[in-house]
Amino acid sequence: MRLAALYKSMGNLWNAVDVVDIPGAISPEKLLDCRKTLFGRFYTNPALNFTAFVNTMKKAWRTDKFTCAMLEPGFFSFSFQLEAEKQRVLASGPWSFSSHLLVLKQCEPDTPEFCYDFNHCDFWVNFIGLPYGRVTYDVVEEIASKLGVVVEVKLEEKGNNSYKVGKARVMMPLANPLKTGVLVNLDSKRLLVEFKYERLPYYCYSCGKIGHYVTKCAKIPYKESGLE
Repeated sequence: MRLAALYKSMGNLWNAVDVVDIPGAISPEKLLDCRKTLFGRFYTNPALNFTAFVNTMKKAWRTDKFTCAMLEPGFFSFSFQLEAEKQRVLASGPWSFSSHLLVLKQCEPDTPEFCYDFNHCDFWVNFIGLPYGRVTYDVVEEIASKLGVVVEVKLEEKGNNSYKVGKARVMMPLANPLKTGVLVNLDSKRLLVEFKYERLPYYCYSCGKIGHYVTKCAKIPYKESGLE
């Protein structure tokens, strides 16, 4: 009832002359610009040198064919010359600067830049301890789903033989503690499958959350963590 009343009161704030219709489709040129643009926000708020940050990302991304604009402290737009370069950068993440996680999101033509969700990030996760006979697409996907939304699954050969290991790219909620593994029930035994995260930024070994070190943990004081 309160929500309905709020909507009703808000409706009185607008007159017909205050509504703007934007007809027609977005031009192909503008759509291409959107496809070549990423928005990025640091999950934490580091004090950084903007020039050093951009130069570091050029080296990390192995390209200088983009421009970067700071929309507000810790929030940036990246405009690439080539869509393929943008896609390579987006697919190769996550990325960090001075161990601070930079969350990247694809620009959407009809979404304002301040309406993106930067509380989730894609991580590649390897699964250590999964028996060779169980390394299948479906099994890896099922295990990865315990972490978040599964974006992609890969079965890769290890070395020069046919032995394959599985990993998955998972969109994970950053507010949750990192999971270290899962228990897998087989017909005759139970095994621990451990998670190994790629390109993991700094996080707390005490509470398991990204964004602070164990010495700065507000949930579990350092002296009480047993890690001192």
